[in-house]
Amino acid sequence: MLALAVVALLGATLLVALAVRPGPNPDAAVLDVENAVASSVPSTVPPAMPRESSSAGRPTTPPVAASPLAYLLGEPGSAIPPPIEPRLRPVHLAIGRISVDDPVRAVGLEDDGQLEVPGPAEIGWYRYGAAPGHPGATVLAAHVTWNGEYGPFLRLGEVEPGDRITVGLEDGSERVYEVIERTMYAKDSLPRDRIWRNTGEENLVLITCGGDFNPEIHRYRQNIVVYAVPVV
Repeated sequence: MLALAVVALLGATLLVALAVRPGPNPDAAVLDVENAVASSVPSTVPPAMPRESSSAGRPTTPPVAASPLAYLLGEPGSAIPPPIEPRLRPVHLAIGRISVDDPVRAVGLEDDGQLEVPGPAEIGWYRYGAAPGHPGATVLAAHVTWNGEYGPFLRLGEVEPGDRITVGLEDGSERVYEVIERTMYAKDSLPRDRIWRNTGEENLVLITCGGDFNPEIHRYRQNIVVYAVPVV
């Protein structure tokens, strides 16, 4: 029952902790954006990174699931999650247009099902999702503001289709992405099929808080989301 409750709450609660205070100067943050979509998808998409075969005989890619936690439950009747295939972790993110040049660290889930909150100067990589160079959506989340400090994604809403994003990996290599869409969703309306997936085409997904600030609960009501695809 606990696992089912976590799955049900994940979509609505995953990112509410990214910005619980409006920060030192809310006017400096980009909190409201218009949808922007690239006129065409780049044709210079590189191949996925080589994948190691699974010694346990399990599929190398988790099956499509209704939520990012479903596949962690393992085989029916088992609470043991399947092993996650070895992969290179993202450790750095750079976005020239908005002067992002910040470290990335792996984050998971808290006991209540919310995303583990990265530090005010850090970007969190959702480690139960995809990784750069692999099928699925690599999700990176960061604060707009936090406890009186500006967060790495203070100006994420200024990113435009065509902008380049560089993700540094733990072996010193880099993977470059091109923005194809910028949009905003209500916190309980993040599209699972585009964000919480480990199969399909490779995407990079950047998420932060935005929209209206609710002073009664000290949280923003929406999320700003940027989608990007890998390029050579």
